[in-house]
Amino acid sequence: MTEAVWTAKILKISSSLADRRAMGYELLKFPDGVIYCLHFIFEATNKERVTKSAFALDQAVRSDLDILKPHKTRFFKALCVIETDPVKRIFAKTLELISFSFLKGSFPLHKPEQELMVSTCFDWLIAPEKVAVKVFAMQCLYNLRNAQNWIIPELTAQLEQHFSEAGPAFQSRARHILKKLKN
Repeated sequence: MTEAVWTAKILKISSSLADRRAMGYELLKFPDGVIYCLHFIFEATNKERVTKSAFALDQAVRSDLDILKPHKTRFFKALCVIETDPVKRIFAKTLELISFSFLKGSFPLHKPEQELMVSTCFDWLIAPEKVAVKVFAMQCLYNLRNAQNWIIPELTAQLEQHFSEAGPAFQSRARHILKKLKN
């Protein structure tokens, strides 16, 4: 499938869950589409194409994270340039999924990839991001807590610092993580 054909398919989907899932399944059948999606997200020249590519990638990765393994380098390059809220939420969820798989030993990460995940998640946790991004980021940081010895005290400090002014979703996850960190 050519990039032009893939672009046409991507631009046809709506934000409905049914459309996103259908495109995610399409991506699972055509794994080379991951390259196109990550390219569109990285180049960021068309906001609609970026968002819809992220929608498709999100659904595919939730079904089979292994689809991302051959494209880790592209994924981490795209991570460095994302700007819109929906795409940040999708990438934050993907980082959470990657960190869970990394803990199980099924998604290997090099040290620079771990460091990028940690720094990005702390940036999102500290910045005025949407709550879903913060929740996924704090879970990812918890999962990668042993990657560097400063993560646990810094994560604890950030969660405690932001706890009182945060909403219920943030507080719920933070309470859960803080309890684990203190045990």
